Amino acid sequence: MPIKAIVCDMDGTLLTADHDISPKTQELLLSLQQKGITLVLASGRSYLRLMPDALKLKMDSHQGYLIDVNGSSIYDCNSQTRERLGIMDSEDIQKVTSVFRTFNVEIQFSQDAGLYTYLPDSLYALKKKIRGEMRLPDDYPWASGMYSWLCDMRDGYPEQKLILDLNEAPASCNKISISQDPHFMEAVTQSLPHLGLYDDYELVFSDERKLEITKKGINKGKALDTLLEKLGISNEEVAVFGDSENDISMLAGRPYSFAMANALPKAKGVANYATPSNDDEGVYHGLNQLMTEGLL
Repeated sequence: MPIKAIVCDMDGTLLTADHDISPKTQELLLSLQQKGITLVLASGRSYLRLMPDALKLKMDSHQGYLIDVNGSSIYDCNSQTRERLGIMDSEDIQKVTSVFRTFNVEIQFSQDAGLYTYLPDSLYALKKKIRGEMRLPDDYPWASGMYSWLCDMRDGYPEQKLILDLNEAPASCNKISISQDPHFMEAVTQSLPHLGLYDDYELVFSDERKLEITKKGINKGKALDTLLEKLGISNEEVAVFGDSENDISMLAGRPYSFAMANALPKAKGVANYATPSNDDEGVYHGLNQLMTEGLL
């Protein structure tokens, strides 16, 4: 069966380390869309953070879709409509924060346009020191990112708020993220089976620094299932690319699933194909492999 849809994770997959799409990959994706193939960007990012790359790929004129915040919603780039699949309410937020408030971790609450960042005293002091050393302006965000203690995500979360008391947490959010240094997060990983959260929530690592939490059943794979059913596309007609734990749900069970060379071991374990890293045009090479096989 020929491929009718291509699904790409963003960070560590479609995007290079410089947060860009390589020219060869961009050109190929534009060409394939012109042939009628549907492009889907599936990310832990909010749809607002995905839009610049979606527009660069002209997904608004080629009926492309965004699966954002680890499957919390599906965005139709052509009609500019958004189908929300799940949200965390005040009860969820209370349950999760009551568990992690005893850990020395940063807790982020992601909304559509807003990002609340909670810092315990020790991390607040550490970040104040880093901000001073970097001579950052007072309005620079406090949130950490994939590779560092500080990351400016105002392109997708224009409403940033620092909180030092969890009583100031929002009443609802799309996901909760737990962040710390990678070695500290290894200890958090060991604790997860004993925290009593797996029955009600999805817990996946988007990178070595960050654990992301959504409602049970809210993940990229379920959102992709929903979208493919709507489009009338089978698992045998979709190619999926990913690198992290939050990609496993959409890689598993898909015949044409690709793990990047830089992917986490668990992601590589469920993918059927391997492709070069995100900095070596892995998506481009994976799609060319499918073209060679006569599937594209």
